[in-house]
Amino acid sequence: MKEIAQILDLWSRVSAAGQEAVLATVVKTQGSSYRLPGARLLLTKHGQRVGAISGGCLEDDVVKKAWWLTEKGRVVKRYDTTPDNEISTSGYGLGCSGIVHVLLERVKPGQAEILDLIRQVRTTRESVTLAHVLKPSSETGKRLFALAEFEAEGREVFVETLTPAIRLLVFGAGDDAIPLTDTAKYLGWQVEVFDGRSHYARREKFPNADEVTVRSTGTPLPAVDAWTVAVLMSHSYSQDLEALRELANLPLAYLGILGPNKRTLQLLNDAGLERDKMAAKLHGPMGLDIGADGPEQVALAVIAEIQASLNGRPGGTLSTRNGSIHAREEDPVAAWTGSVICA
Repeated sequence: MKEIAQILDLWSRVSAAGQEAVLATVVKTQGSSYRLPGARLLLTKHGQRVGAISGGCLEDDVVKKAWWLTEKGRVVKRYDTTPDNEISTSGYGLGCSGIVHVLLERVKPGQAEILDLIRQVRTTRESVTLAHVLKPSSETGKRLFALAEFEAEGREVFVETLTPAIRLLVFGAGDDAIPLTDTAKYLGWQVEVFDGRSHYARREKFPNADEVTVRSTGTPLPAVDAWTVAVLMSHSYSQDLEALRELANLPLAYLGILGPNKRTLQLLNDAGLERDKMAAKLHGPMGLDIGADGPEQVALAVIAEIQASLNGRPGGTLSTRNGSIHAREEDPVAAWTGSVICA
């Protein structure tokens, strides 16, 4: 997420100045809530803050109280947003009708374990699962990594899996790739652009991309992991065909192909690939059906489909969805007390 990069950036500046900050983390929700467990906010002594733990309703209270609440250590603050509770009657005007538990903790230079861990995950692209103890109060905020510790009797924990940022590989550096890369970067994704034509793959054309590479067939690709997605949009049949052959057997979470279904079928046929065997990751034509017209709208449709695909969602309208807005189609069930999140 974009906010994770912003939190790490602010913490780098604050810690370099030898200052402390307060990290707020949603660790448990009951009923409806705007953010899921794992959402974070970083607050400095001078009032700077990045990230969010709600739609903007709880942040003011955190700003007012976080510093004195954490004077003696970590604490879990409970916010009740149901009707006729202490929050809705005190002017917050919340509409979520749920209860949110927020872990507040001081982070200091050299003593910011969770932020160091998040940075490590983003750098190494290796996920980490850990538990934050919520109860008993004598252990609030303690972090556990061993399964046996998670299951200790009498403990309530919030379990989360920290995962790397989504990496988007864009094969094709035409003008329509610009809004796609810009939108992906706005969401905090890592973006790499490839094209075999040097007059297309220019750094000044894609100032927001992490990498822009003139790439010929056979040149080694970046390491592909469970958080890597790719799109083919070079408008060159030969380039898309060669890229499809290279990407077909890689463990991509999503592989999109721009253009009509007829073109996708022809590419698969010429590449000697069977669509049924690639059904789990292949999306061609790529993008949600929103009636997109023009590069910006196509970018919106494609990014939305990638997001839906990664979250196991069909990409339909929420007004026709049964059940919770946040619940995934197949929610993982924790073997421990608490919640599970992929952050």
